[in-house]
Amino acid sequence: MKAIRAGKGAVALALSTLCCSTLVHAQSGDPDWRGLYFGAGGAYQNVSVEVGDYCDDCWWGDYDGYDQGDGDFGYTVHAGWRIFRYAALEAGYAKTGTLSWDEDLVYMPEFDDFYNNRVDFDAEVTDVSVLGILPFANWELYLRVGAGMWDGESRQKLDQSFGDDVVRRRVSDDGTGLLGGLGFGVTFGRGWHARFEAQAVTIDGDVLNVRDDADLDSFNLELQYRFGAAAAPPPSTAPAPPPATP
Repeated sequence: MKAIRAGKGAVALALSTLCCSTLVHAQSGDPDWRGLYFGAGGAYQNVSVEVGDYCDDCWWGDYDGYDQGDGDFGYTVHAGWRIFRYAALEAGYAKTGTLSWDEDLVYMPEFDDFYNNRVDFDAEVTDVSVLGILPFANWELYLRVGAGMWDGESRQKLDQSFGDDVVRRRVSDDGTGLLGGLGFGVTFGRGWHARFEAQAVTIDGDVLNVRDDADLDSFNLELQYRFGAAAAPPPSTAPAPPPATP
């Protein structure tokens, strides 16, 4: 699965970066906080499908391709616990808008014929994940790895490609997929934090009438309040040395 292979590479790169970062920033004066935080925001979501090899054994070689549908806007909420400076545990919920997936000349085994696939899809995703964080003075980069428990329904219209038959049906499905994300955030005030993240969770392609790998992609813009940051005491300062006596 291409998404999983890419995710493994990203995880290895991020872990190496975080290890180096720990050594570089260990003695810095950047804020160090931990604790509870909550947030919410909006998201632009879409589905993408690995359509596989367009050509088998062609003289120029095989290649893979991804198709995307028509996206829509949804919303997200999340809660987390900053374990220490470089890591956090987080749980979230996302609700999509109505996403569309269209594909012509799809072979449907149950009808033993080709149909033009018209699908409207919406889903809910509950996720749990671990964040590896690279902090700077008032902003940070982070990598997310976890699992997304999704529940979706599609409303399908299938037009026979070489005939007059039309099939309308609803298909519901659910499952657990690999969740990955990459984002950055900026802290302002004492406990407020804004972040942007590109995220994807693998889903069962059957809900879209496809046999290949499918992803639910999301671009999230969120605002969170960090209780741990608000409660953190100000950094201690060393007392001034007494004036020298003659």
